[in-house]
Amino acid sequence: MRDDGPKTQLAASLGDILAGRGLSQASAAARANISQPYFNQIAKGRRLASAEWIETVANALGLDEAERAALHRAAARDHGFKIDLTKP
Repeated sequence: MRDDGPKTQLAASLGDILAGRGLSQASAAARANISQPYFNQIAKGRRLASAEWIETVANALGLDEAERAALHRAAARDHGFKIDLTKP
């Protein structure tokens, strides 16, 4: 079976952040104290993430405010919310 990459916007954004830090999903999951299979499901776009999950990962990885906000926006879009990025 072929994997065509991330299936959600959060998965794509998270993948970029992990790649930029040279982290694997397993090491990020360990830092966040999240089971690796659960982390993998979200990172591959097979499951949607909650705001709490994003905050747990963001805190564990030391994400800055821009990275944290990008993950929340991506997750909101995955959940079907439309976001007006023209407003502060």
